[in-house]
Parts: sequence; C-alpha cells; structure tokens
Amino acid sequence: MKTRTLYPINQLILIVFLFLSSAGFSQINVVPFNDGKPSTDKDGIIYSLPRNVIQVQIEVVKTEIFKGPYADFASKLLGISDVITENSVVYEVGKVNLTTISEIDPDQFYFIEIDDKVKDSRSLMVTYSEAGFISGFADIGQVKKEVRNALVSGNFSNENLKPFRDLMKPVLIEKVDTIIRRISIDTTTIEEKVLKRSISEKTPEQQAREVADLIYRIEDNKFSLVTGYQEVNYSRESLEFMLNQLNKMEREYLSLFKGNIRKTSQQFTYYVTPESNKEGTLETVCRFSKTKGLSDKSTSGGESVSLIVTPLGQNKTIEDFVKQRDQASRKLHGFYYRIPEKTQVTLRVGGVPVAEEQMMISQMGLITFLPAGNMSNVRFHPVNGTIISAVTE
Repeated sequence: MKTRTLYPINQLILIVFLFLSSAGFSQINVVPFNDGKPSTDKDGIIYSLPRNVIQVQIEVVKTEIFKGPYADFASKLLGISDVITENSVVYEVGKVNLTTISEIDPDQFYFIEIDDKVKDSRSLMVTYSEAGFISGFADIGQVKKEVRNALVSGNFSNENLKPFRDLMKPVLIEKVDTIIRRISIDTTTIEEKVLKRSISEKTPEQQAREVADLIYRIEDNKFSLVTGYQEVNYSRESLEFMLNQLNKMEREYLSLFKGNIRKTSQQFTYYVTPESNKEGTLETVCRFSKTKGLSDKSTSGGESVSLIVTPLGQNKTIEDFVKQRDQASRKLHGFYYRIPEKTQVTLRVGGVPVAEEQMMISQMGLITFLPAGNMSNVRFHPVNGTIISAVTE
C-alpha cells in the first residue's frame, strides 16, 4: 500500500530530497534561470525557491445606535433620562491577525542538470509540495511588492432589518361621537341621538403611554412572583423561567424608550508580497474611516492602513561571506536555497500600531547553494526554503 504526505495548500514551495547512492555517486549542476537560460541539450528538472506573502486579516466592527421611537416621552412617563437621542453608525477596527503563507517565487527558477551517470544509477529523487508541481515552463517576470484584492467574509446587518420589534399592534383607535339632533314640530321638540364612528391612528404619546403601562404591569407581575402573592408553590425551574420571560419582555419594551445598539462585524483579508530588498517595505493596504469603515486604498478620505516590514539584520554576519562565495569561479553548483531574514511586521491605522509580529521573510534574505557533490540527503523547509537537514558523504 502506497502512502504519500500531503502539505497544506498554501505551502506552494518546493521540497527537495536528494539521494545519491554510494555506488552511483555523481555530481549534479544547478543553473539559475535569471543568469541566462540553461542549456536545452541537458536533461533535468525545474524547481523554484519560495517567497512569502503576508496575510493581513482585519475585523471591522460596525456599531449601529438607534433612537427609540418613544425616547421623547421617557422622562415624562418612566422618569428615565439615560436614553439615546439620535441615530448614528460607528466603525472600529477589531481583531487583527498577521500570518505568512508561501508560494512559488517567479524570479527564482532553477534547472537541475542530470548527467548520464546519475540517470543510469537512478539515484536522484526530487519531490514537491502539493501545489508546486513542475509546470514545464519558466515565465520569469519582475515581481515586486504587491497588494491583492481583499477577500471579505461575514456580512454587516441588513440595512432594512428593523432595530425594534413591532410590539404595539394595532396602532389604530376607534372613536365614537354622539351627535344630538333636535327637531321642532310646532311646540314640540324632539331630540334624536346619532352615533358616529370613526377610525384614527393613535398619537405617539398614546402609544408611549400604553407601553409604559405594560412596563409597570410587568414590574407588578415580577413583584407578585417574588413575594409569593399568588400563593402558588412554583418549582424553582418554573419560577426562573417566568422571571426570565418577564425580564425579556421588559427589556424589549424599555428599548422603545431607551433605544437600541446593534453590533455586527466583517472580516477583510489582504495579501501583501514584500519587496526583496534590504530596506524593508511600506505599503498602504487600504483606508479606514470611523463613519464608512474599510475602503480601497485609492479612495479619498479616511486614515491610511499601512503594513511596515522592517528587516532585523540577522544575516549581516554572513552576508559578505555569501557574496564572496557566489563570485568565486565554480564550474558546478549544487541546489540553491534561501536563508530567510527575520523581520518586524507592523500594521498601522493612521500611524497607530494595531498589530505587530516577527516573521521570517524568504525574499528579504540571502540565496546561496550547496556543494555539487558529497551530499546524500538534503531537506529544505516547506515554507521559507532554508535547510532543515543535510547529510554529507
């Protein structure tokens, strides 16, 4: 039964295992595409180094504040003053999550030349991550920093959703007027009474009075339950259920006076590819406004939401050595790999940091190569491309 290892879909990076048997030991040569096209006369395999993409997840919380329909009568009928007096909408930044994912670097393709000795001994095995299979071509474009379109998950509340339940139905009232008609015949006066019925809508104050009366009745019912006025031996569960239902009803009726607050959220996901330079990256991801929320970075108004990637310089001690080694004349090169750079990644909204993480960024580090021979087992990291393990012969 065959088994295979599956890697996460976001790890688009080549994983290379090199096995050279002692009986068929031979050197290989790896040629970079960015230094010129490898010879088409050679047989071999194409692979790529990783680059890291920063995934920025921003939660935006929308707070809707609604004035109660009877707020103007709260003080007069209930004696409360802490009520919402106007409608408003406020946006704020919630949770922020910064992570890295990996993908093939289109600037770093390499060709593994395999000579006849290696092919005859069948001692070379190269494996890839699940999403990094060889495509058969190498389209090398100059790709720098990049911000991809946002992915949005979750929905703000429906704008047509009513913030208050329709607790007062009907709002019409029947009015009956008595009309007296007097008819005089000679010296006799006859009175005729006529009832006139009409339908009119209750005024806001009339509706508010009815709701206030219901609130007082709920308070009386709660008092009766707690004090045992009804002289009924309710079980604890029944008593708690009835009190909870009365409290729920009371809150709903009170909200018609005090107002209501509704909070919903949306999550926006951006993908930023840092530049492969030593100075770092400063990139505007989007814009944020307390009255409009998140918007595209090209829009006007609001505060800039910026991602700052700052190298911490952990590779400085070996940088000169790697450069001199690369410049030395060598006929053969082993597998190229990356030494990632440790960075400080900060997301700022209007200049104020809202999230910070330390991350290893492959393309901001160094590229070097293994010896062309004497390596029997080499494994590269599936995310940042650095060496995990190496065995020499």
